[in-house]
Amino acid sequence: MIQTDDQMLLAQQSIANLRRILLEARQVHSRQDYARMAEPILLEIQQREQEILEYLSRDLEQPIAS
Repeated sequence: MIQTDDQMLLAQQSIANLRRILLEARQVHSRQDYARMAEPILLEIQQREQEILEYLSRDLEQPIAS
């Protein structure tokens, strides 16, 4: 669970690294091998993106004091 802006930025960097790995893997692996290896990485990306969205929207759930 992301608690700070720094953790959110690290999560974004991690996602970028995972995407780079997938892009490189697409060029050297067969479709079948790529599909097998990419599935857990894609799930990891999806989970981290969800954590980022939850962190960024956390304050939106609380009423704004006027």
